[in-house]
Amino acid sequence: MLNIRPYTNKQQLLFPPSIGDYLPKNHLACVIDEVVEQIDLEPYFKKIPKVGNPSYHPALMIKIWFYGYCVKIYSSRKIEEKLYTDIAFIYLAGMQKPDFKTISEFRRKYLNELKNTFVEILQICHRLGMTKLSHISIDSKVMKANAGANRTYTEKKLIEEQQILEKVIQEYLERANQVDGEEDRKYGPDKRGNELPEDIQDKEQRIKKIKQIVEQLKQAREKLRASGKEKINLTDSDARFQRDKSRKVLGYRVHIAVDTKQQIIVANDVSTEQVDQRDLLPMIDKVIENVEKVKQTSNNTDRNTGKGDKIKIIADSGYCSCDNLAELEGEKYKEKIDAYIPDQKYRARERNEKNFPFDNEKFIYDESNDEYVCPSGKRLYYAGKTAGRGRQGFRVYRCKDCRGCRYFGICTTSAKGRRIKVLENQHLYKKMREKLSTVEGKKIYSLRKITVEPAFGNLSKNLGFNEFLLRGLEKVRGEFSLMCTAHNLLKIARFIKKLGCTLIEALMICNHKLVFDSL
Repeated sequence: MLNIRPYTNKQQLLFPPSIGDYLPKNHLACVIDEVVEQIDLEPYFKKIPKVGNPSYHPALMIKIWFYGYCVKIYSSRKIEEKLYTDIAFIYLAGMQKPDFKTISEFRRKYLNELKNTFVEILQICHRLGMTKLSHISIDSKVMKANAGANRTYTEKKLIEEQQILEKVIQEYLERANQVDGEEDRKYGPDKRGNELPEDIQDKEQRIKKIKQIVEQLKQAREKLRASGKEKINLTDSDARFQRDKSRKVLGYRVHIAVDTKQQIIVANDVSTEQVDQRDLLPMIDKVIENVEKVKQTSNNTDRNTGKGDKIKIIADSGYCSCDNLAELEGEKYKEKIDAYIPDQKYRARERNEKNFPFDNEKFIYDESNDEYVCPSGKRLYYAGKTAGRGRQGFRVYRCKDCRGCRYFGICTTSAKGRRIKVLENQHLYKKMREKLSTVEGKKIYSLRKITVEPAFGNLSKNLGFNEFLLRGLEKVRGEFSLMCTAHNLLKIARFIKKLGCTLIEALMICNHKLVFDSL
């Protein structure tokens, strides 16, 4: 008698167990199942057609998409395959088997609704006490588009391609007419030969396809002119070349705003801008909007809402500009936002332990004469205005007496003399630098690198999301929102696992704790 346990996988059960019994109580699929049961499905129901074959339940489709993104499965074909082989997918789908076309069409059709569901899941995170919504860090990353760089054209190249293809069409037509005449003479007008030249078989289909490409080129030219850009990609016309450190990538710039408590993503966006400065205020608007939605659904006794407190926004120097700082000082934001955003020169000095003795900050401004005095006593005269990066306005000052200075060659090597550029609203930079230089300011700003950077690391390394699968700005926005939702769902799952209970039980525990703390 062998010392082994009895085994058979052919045993028939009179009363089959629930599918969920095959999964641990705190399994990710069980958490997603509970989360989706908490969200409002009414916006999804409104789009379901009233005639035809019955649609799959939105909850089913949402659950399998959310679980797919959480386990690095972003393809509708792979999800369909898992519905036959993976117990977690089988459980979430209730043993139903939508095909990959139906799965893909659901994501396409309900992309905006899925983006809005992001906020409802954020509300669940807040109800669990996973967010404070008081300190929020913003950062960006370049994400590759689903398009090849070799498909990027200037208007001149589009015209050349169009002319070449139009010539090809004409040559096809002439060649086809010639062959038709030869066939008529050889076989007669009512007979068809079987030895047609290979290069003109199915000539109508060939010409039709080429005409479609010509029309695509025409549309691309019109879109290029309307956008004001120099180049356009024929595969994804919204994608742009983005600078990512030392390389250029055809893609988009993605942004996330992350709560410092447990790295929950509070807001996200995708932009075609090539610098971060123009995306700061739109991201802050999204943060304010989402935080207000969460507060509206929170209990008045919730200690996490921080009603009446300003939201501390922490961002790196790439987001800083005088225009942005001026806006944050304005009526729209001053009662809601407390920003901590260093300018690039401030960050450079922080990294450099030995300050250069001839930094611009070492030049003293003479307001009465509108001049600057250098450390050596030379005067720099006003020389006009210039525009810098991000459309910031600068006043330029130049010294005409540098040649005879003993520091010539150290301070400057220019034969025209030392030149400095001063921002027109320099006082805003100065004010921000003073705030960041305080003990409290340094403490708050230090939260950025341990808040937002790990969130990006989770998206790119753990979830393997480094390139978009969809094309077009609105679609990639929806796709990125799904990725951020997956990030938050995984955070919820880990939180629930530590508590050792279900989501519903955790929400009840947290609610009772909040009520108890308020007494």
